[in-house]
Amino acid sequence: MENSLGKDKMLAEFLGILLGDGNLNKSSNCITIVGSLEEYSYYSDYVIPLIRELFLVNPKLRKRNDRNAIYVDFNSKEVMNYLENLGLVRGHKRNAAIPLVIKNNLSLISHFLRGLFDTDGCLKFSRQSRNINYYPRIRFCLSNTCFSREIGALLNQMNFNFSTWKDNRFNGLLYYEISGTENLEKWINLVGTNNPVHKTKYLVWKKRGYYIPKSSLNSRIETLNLNIDQ
Repeated sequence: MENSLGKDKMLAEFLGILLGDGNLNKSSNCITIVGSLEEYSYYSDYVIPLIRELFLVNPKLRKRNDRNAIYVDFNSKEVMNYLENLGLVRGHKRNAAIPLVIKNNLSLISHFLRGLFDTDGCLKFSRQSRNINYYPRIRFCLSNTCFSREIGALLNQMNFNFSTWKDNRFNGLLYYEISGTENLEKWINLVGTNNPVHKTKYLVWKKRGYYIPKSSLNSRIETLNLNIDQ
């Protein structure tokens, strides 16, 4: 964890992570974050140290191969009360909203968006009119809630060009998409990513000028000659 990263910015990123793939248990003081098995290094090497630094707790990391998932969880009444005081809600996130501490501070928005992107966003590359997948698209696919409808305001504050649409076939899912090379480079420079899944996709695209769909994290690590433990 970088010592220069202020606690407020660390908290903003954690809130993005939590509102992306996290849950505050409705009846206990358990806080859980769920990710895919491919993201193991992100959760073990970044998210858990982040939580330890912020709250002085020791989260557990569990694999569920039958669900292709990993779980990070910890119990703390003190942390639960703190998060609720920030405006987070227990149980289903249909009533969730972006905390005022984020909306009222422009310097925290990029950190919040990074946490949200690293847990609930994706980076894709389409072919457009060529035979290779070269055209980048950052995409969020969210349930149509108060929280998801507020994301557009944050993107506007960061001056991102984006499109949005609803898919009524799946209970009105709400999509945000930030497209094109200029926008991707702007995202990397202003928001960034700490998730090796996203980071290696970007670096392979930068190296080759295109991306191979459905490539694994391990294959991208080999392409880049990186050393990331899985």
